[in-house]
Amino acid sequence: MEDTKPAYLYRGVIVNERILRTKPLFGVDLVPPNPPQYDERGRKIVGDGNEYGVYMSDNKEMASEAYAGVSLRDGTPLNLKVAIGDRGLNISVPAVGIVYKINTYGLDVHKPWITSTMKGHYNNGYMGNEWIAEKIPEKNIEVEKVVVGEDLLHPKKEIEFSSVEEIKPAIEAELARRKERLERFEAAMEALPQNVVRRMMSNKLEIYKLIYKENGLLETDLSTLTVNTANDCIKSIMTYLYKENPENIPMNELEFLNNLSKKENITFDELSTNISNELINIDKKRQAYIRHAEEEGEKANTQFFDRRMESFRKIASIYHYTILEQIISKTGISLNDSPNSFEDITQNIQNINQKLEDLYFDGNLSIQVYNAMKKELYFELQNRTASFENQNVEEEQIIEEDQTGMKR
Repeated sequence: MEDTKPAYLYRGVIVNERILRTKPLFGVDLVPPNPPQYDERGRKIVGDGNEYGVYMSDNKEMASEAYAGVSLRDGTPLNLKVAIGDRGLNISVPAVGIVYKINTYGLDVHKPWITSTMKGHYNNGYMGNEWIAEKIPEKNIEVEKVVVGEDLLHPKKEIEFSSVEEIKPAIEAELARRKERLERFEAAMEALPQNVVRRMMSNKLEIYKLIYKENGLLETDLSTLTVNTANDCIKSIMTYLYKENPENIPMNELEFLNNLSKKENITFDELSTNISNELINIDKKRQAYIRHAEEEGEKANTQFFDRRMESFRKIASIYHYTILEQIISKTGISLNDSPNSFEDITQNIQNINQKLEDLYFDGNLSIQVYNAMKKELYFELQNRTASFENQNVEEEQIIEEDQTGMKR
């Protein structure tokens, strides 16, 4: 009873880009991947000394996870000279995991004999048994699952297909789509000094991944990006900062924003507050440094802090600009840049505010976005009112000076 063959067996394999390109894998008989070797008794064996043949398992999970469980290291490196970080990660075209389902009807299968040294690895430690056949005819084979593995820029993806003929073209299309992006990433890494790449920490690598991944900062079009959440707003700010100077990536600022994006359900208020708090913290450190320098009788060089302050003022400015742009985009009403009176300013803001309320109550704005836009409109009203007052005072001074003949 123990040796009664199951109705179905499963075989998992991992294949790289070269094998995919050179060997038929679908709609063909399955045979051992390599010619046999021979032991001292003249028996055909595979490289580890076990019986020669096509190995299968009656445990589908084992075939899928152990034999077809493709990993990052199974891919084909684009450039072996580019090894990132202390783990020496290569930028690779991913390998593909394939699981075959084998109908054993009319098929001569048996449990293989295993060398004593390999018995501890039998069936990769999974429940169930291994089975073997000299060859598996194509008519007994069904493709159960095909997975393109993960790479440094893309997660793993299961290929959908309705016929065997669709599988290879679908894999090729997926690999071609990824390869273009991976090659851009590789070129960027190759352009950096080798010691920088080899010492790159995971936080820096994460930023590069955010830039070059699918729908990353490089591919994001700010003119069409819709901000529905605070994370959308963070992505908009990061994209702006990167695209402003792609040759000199503002790594510290992008890391700061990326860490904020990891906070669970971060709100616009939290985003704005964190940016403001960072400005306050930098200024506190600047003042402490100046006091320490004075106490030591040294001249304080505040360039580092000044640059940081400037960077985070820019981030705050981009945040406000992003929200205002979304307000204009959502309402279709522009802010009045040339008001003739306080009433013009107030009426313009009121019109926009009313439109936002209509959009919110019609379900076209989330409460989070609605509140962020309302808050921004309040600040904008204050800023425009103060600006208009200053402009009027300056004009009155000019007129007064002109009338007294003091200045013309």
